[in-house]
Amino acid sequence: MPDPSESSPQAVAAVAASTAGTDAVVLEESPLTSAQWTTLRKRILADQEKQPIDVVFGDAVWRGTIYRWGAATALQTPCDIQTQWLTRTATGASTSGKRFRTIEPDVMVRRFQESLIRSPAELSEVWNVLVWSAAMPGLLQHLEEADWWSLLGTIQDYRDGLLQCDPTDPAVLIGVAEIGLTLSHRLAALPSCRRLAGSSIEALKKWCEQDDLSVSAVLAQPHQCRLALASLLRLRRLLRFVPPPKPVKKTKQKDRKSKSKTSIGCSAFEKAIDEIAIELTTWVAALTGRGGVQAFSSLSERDVQDDLGKHGLLISAAELDPETLQPAIKAALGTGQTKGRLAWQVSLPEAMLHDEEAKVVCLLPEWDVRRGRTVVEYADRQSRLEWIAGKSTLISGRCETTIAIDGQPLEPLGDWVSTCEYTDDDVHYLEMEQLHEAGYILQRQFMVLREDRCCFFADAIVRGQFHEELRRAADARHDRDQGGSNDAASVSLPLIDYQIRFPLADGIAVETEAETTELFLGDHRRRALVLPLSAAEWKNSLSPTRLRETEDRHLLLASQGHGQLFVPLWVDVSRDRFSMKRTWRQLTVAEQLKLIPQRTAAAYRIQMGKAQWIVYRSMAASGPRTFMGKQLIADFYCARFDAKEESYEDLITVEDNPS
Repeated sequence: MPDPSESSPQAVAAVAASTAGTDAVVLEESPLTSAQWTTLRKRILADQEKQPIDVVFGDAVWRGTIYRWGAATALQTPCDIQTQWLTRTATGASTSGKRFRTIEPDVMVRRFQESLIRSPAELSEVWNVLVWSAAMPGLLQHLEEADWWSLLGTIQDYRDGLLQCDPTDPAVLIGVAEIGLTLSHRLAALPSCRRLAGSSIEALKKWCEQDDLSVSAVLAQPHQCRLALASLLRLRRLLRFVPPPKPVKKTKQKDRKSKSKTSIGCSAFEKAIDEIAIELTTWVAALTGRGGVQAFSSLSERDVQDDLGKHGLLISAAELDPETLQPAIKAALGTGQTKGRLAWQVSLPEAMLHDEEAKVVCLLPEWDVRRGRTVVEYADRQSRLEWIAGKSTLISGRCETTIAIDGQPLEPLGDWVSTCEYTDDDVHYLEMEQLHEAGYILQRQFMVLREDRCCFFADAIVRGQFHEELRRAADARHDRDQGGSNDAASVSLPLIDYQIRFPLADGIAVETEAETTELFLGDHRRRALVLPLSAAEWKNSLSPTRLRETEDRHLLLASQGHGQLFVPLWVDVSRDRFSMKRTWRQLTVAEQLKLIPQRTAAAYRIQMGKAQWIVYRSMAASGPRTFMGKQLIADFYCARFDAKEESYEDLITVEDNPS
């Protein structure tokens, strides 16, 4: 039975439903206003009554919620009145309210068709086409015959255009698999729609077979992560109601074997979908911060209510693995507390998530959102950072970094590359680097001290190969009076000017101290104490490093040095320590009984009340080095220091890498 989307504009194929309960197919040439159009409409609407959409998707169809899952986050704006009307139409919900009186469906259709961008397709656009697909049965009540067929043809053409996409692209998940299965299920009266089931299931299988690449492709655009998860949840349900394509029968014996293999394959297929959905749910929970709003989003809790309510995306996704995901979702939303327990103690997922392909990482001290979160995206040349303390977002957005050598700006020559990561019960640690002009490398570190509720950030500008003139200058410095200044040894080395701008989140103010160089970040209360470790502690002291707020609401960290440069920040988010006496010091570092300059290695001591920490960073290959009674060979080291016992509790040691 061909349908008008496959025939000439002058021909219509319709289905006549007999009163005896058997279907008869009528094919004849007729104008678009034929009575058979009325019969077809009745058949499609009867199918919807026979298998209501709430039977397929459950209570989440309430007011069209299920088709708005993740949309606000992907669009970075709340769903407008047209989207509200369309999603309600897709689920058979009421659209008789006063706010919908200005809706003109035929005008909406024309604008939709004119707005489609062929390539490349944004996932939010693909989702929009999906919603129109789901609304097709409901639109029978609102559109003229010609407009309805034109819209169906547009949707089918759009889906066909996505068949050539990379099979791991999330556009294939929504645009090929879900649109196809939606049309196949909701417009089963049309053969051209029924036939989409086979290619849709095949596309979904291919997407799931390359699960790692598919998940990375979703995470490459984190704001679209919820849309992809929502699609998987709907597809899980649709697959139960859309019959798979019938296998070709050869012999009875072979057919029986085929059925057995199909059954096994189906079970494995469903398991693969669930595994990917669970992984995406974990990422969505980790990326969720204040009020259920996703990282780097300016939306409010009200804007994302479709994801948060009892029919919302997060609650529905948690049902995939209640033992693990439900406590993680509740902790992310702030409705449940982990009470300081570690992930393995309460069946929670791991608290550090990192996808090297998508270049996104979440560092959670605990799953409880009240304990703060650190999210880093480094796919672009300028990485993005979101720092959350309690329920308040302090820093959110692109961190603009500039480097100049002897007054000449350096440009990055490549993308960020992850070079080291580590996680345990004490710390989460990430290190990455980016090649710059003239052989310089920008190395960046993030560390979260989980129990201590402290964060560490540092940038180091180093040479890819320590030039011979730098080595000679360093050797000459060793041979001179160790009590002398480093300035003489540095004068012939290149001068490095460095700065990074951290964008302050909305509502966050900077409070400076009167005499010292540290500062507080907060809203209605202090949320974080920031220590610029490479700066002098007192404002009246000379210092190569400065930390201040700019007029355009950024936190500016700037520093200067010769040869190589290390610029660390220590961030304390434990309010209990804000009123304690505090100090920090740069420590002297020695190698073979000779002091070495800060451009080669640096160490710091931080003290908050009775709590103390030691941080060390090497920027050149070395032998054993000594600082504050500690001797080691390492690239990076952090420990708690007990002054009374004069002992160290190692938190992390990154081994020395001569290359």
